[in-house]
Amino acid sequence: MASFNFGHGETETVAAWRELTVFSAYRLFLAAVLFSVFWLKLPPEFLGSKNPSLYTQVTLLYLLLACVLAFLSFKEFGRFHTNTRFQLILDIVFLISIIDTSGGLSNGMGLLLVVVVVAGGTLIPGRQSAFIAALATLAVLLEVSYSQIAGDDVTKYSHAGMLGATFFATAIFAQTLSQKMKKVSQLADQRGHDVNKLAMLNQHIISSMQTGIVVVDSNGRVSLSNHSARELLGIKGEYSDLSLRYLCPVLAERLSLWKSSHRSSFDPIQVNTDDAAGVLARFTALESGETLIYVDSASALSQQAQQMKLASLGRLTASIAHEIRNPLGAISHAGELLAESHENDPVTTKLTNIIQRHSARMNGIIETILSMSRRKKVEPKVIILALWLESFITEFCEMNRVEAGEIELKVSSSLARVNIDEEQFHQVMTNLVNNAWHYSEELDESVRVSLSLFVQNHDVIIDVKDNGKGIAEEVQEYLFEPFHSERQGGTGLGLYLARELCQANGGQLNYISEPEGARFRVTFPIEKQEALH
Repeated sequence: MASFNFGHGETETVAAWRELTVFSAYRLFLAAVLFSVFWLKLPPEFLGSKNPSLYTQVTLLYLLLACVLAFLSFKEFGRFHTNTRFQLILDIVFLISIIDTSGGLSNGMGLLLVVVVVAGGTLIPGRQSAFIAALATLAVLLEVSYSQIAGDDVTKYSHAGMLGATFFATAIFAQTLSQKMKKVSQLADQRGHDVNKLAMLNQHIISSMQTGIVVVDSNGRVSLSNHSARELLGIKGEYSDLSLRYLCPVLAERLSLWKSSHRSSFDPIQVNTDDAAGVLARFTALESGETLIYVDSASALSQQAQQMKLASLGRLTASIAHEIRNPLGAISHAGELLAESHENDPVTTKLTNIIQRHSARMNGIIETILSMSRRKKVEPKVIILALWLESFITEFCEMNRVEAGEIELKVSSSLARVNIDEEQFHQVMTNLVNNAWHYSEELDESVRVSLSLFVQNHDVIIDVKDNGKGIAEEVQEYLFEPFHSERQGGTGLGLYLARELCQANGGQLNYISEPEGARFRVTFPIEKQEALH
């Protein structure tokens, strides 16, 4: 035999009040029908047949009470279970009165109490629903007893007993079914909560990804895009359900080309003129018919490639140090011994000088490469550039015996700051200023090298310019290639290493061609550089 569930609390939920409101609407409809049918003298004729006057009063009062109870349920007045018990008890009282004034249980109106018992089993838990079933059974027995006392011809106690048993069976069934439905509802709510939580987590992950994400449907409309994608593609604001061709025509053309050719890789896309490196787009077809586009900064990928290249170079220099440095030391030492043993021979002295000079040059190249391989990983920190550059110029002038007025600093943005590795940045600026000083000319004007600090297009820019003759066009193409130098005694690794360090810190080093002098430009984004390792 099924048992009642006694473990439910008095939790008053919105769903429970909604169910009570629905039952109140049923009550209002039933009361209106019972009153209207009798008032309009419509069938069935047994309604109010025993006591028409009392039937009219009871149904009218029941109709008015149904209106009040419907209002209280809709407004969620009072405690839920107290309100429900009170309403169900009133239903039993009024319905048994209507049944009695309509001729008793013989007309089948006792089934109206079954609905009340079902409502009790659904709306209130355990013993309380059993109480409603017992109260309905007691009301039926009292009605039968009253009919016998009043002198009715037939008293149907068996009918009343069967109806009472029906009440209890219905209460148990309604209680069991209600609990299962509540468990299913709770499980559905929990699953819905988990799905919403997972959706929010996915949205947070996608929005915080450094890789840009764009989802385009089969009609070419953007259904999803994260912040990184909008930044890389230069899209202002959040747009959805708009055509990709409208938001980014260049990417739309690349998507069309991918669909027609199914190529796996493409050259970078130039979305705007400010980003010289451009962006890389990768396409993936989804089962839903949509296309997932990954958008990455070409400069960021270039930084990673540079890091890998430097790592490979580091492994190579270990072999170079072992295979070349030791023999080179032996050659240099032998040259010194040869020079000492033939110091009076001018031909030998000339040849040994060549050996010593080129040995020193080779050793300098190896030292530079080794310094690159030993370079520690980037440890960025925030630097206020105006103060840092002032200190750097003072230090450079002291170490190289340069007059203070010969190197000038122009600051247009005194609060400009970047997030970089200070030691590596010092190495970059030392190389650039040293080269500028070497190629500058001592003219009538006192300034030979000028440094300019300013902000442009969301970038912090540092220009290093000398007053020399500039760099020939045929040489500019090879400026940043290793082991290529126009400077006497140079290794050709200074500018190459400076550019590598800038890229490792999220910046760029470029040469700006001008009619007079040479200008090198270091560019860093204002926001914190990403992908620093």
